[in-house]
Amino acid sequence: MILSDTTNMLADCGAVTFAPNDVSASALGTLATKFGFGTVANYTQFAELPKNRLTYFLVHGLLPDGAKQRIIHGLRSSDHIFRRFAPIVCFVTTGPRHQIVPLVQMGFDEVLFVSDGIADMSHKLSEQLQHELLYVEAEHYFGPDRRRIERVDPNDPRRRLGGSECRRIRVVRDPRMGISTMDVA
Repeated sequence: MILSDTTNMLADCGAVTFAPNDVSASALGTLATKFGFGTVANYTQFAELPKNRLTYFLVHGLLPDGAKQRIIHGLRSSDHIFRRFAPIVCFVTTGPRHQIVPLVQMGFDEVLFVSDGIADMSHKLSEQLQHELLYVEAEHYFGPDRRRIERVDPNDPRRRLGGSECRRIRVVRDPRMGISTMDVA
């Protein structure tokens, strides 16, 4: 089943999968196809994909954390805008919801639970497109604003202030127009 409301946007995007084994890679590839991505490839075929196409990077949650961090670091340190600001999504098969916190802190744009179903996951994937997203570049981190998962109101006096200077970047991803970025004052 491919969902029609997000198919138009996701059909113009590619998806590259990273998984710990062939069975998981196949399952993640099948899931990506159900979302309606125009092209789905395993990471071994990554170099063959067009560089000027918006590509989602889908990472299986069972990959070791070190491998996840290398994937994120490799993409975020790229000089190519379609890699540096690409949506990187982690798929978690089971477990408690609070496990998303370390994954978001690691730098994933989104963490999805496979048990949530195709419609919910597809909606969250499409929210990575044609919306303003805030990215942060600091001394030891580059990626989506990790504060998006905080439950403390930004104006709460108990809120701790950040410990370092950072650059804030507004990012808009459009599968047909590309990726635009703008520094935030």
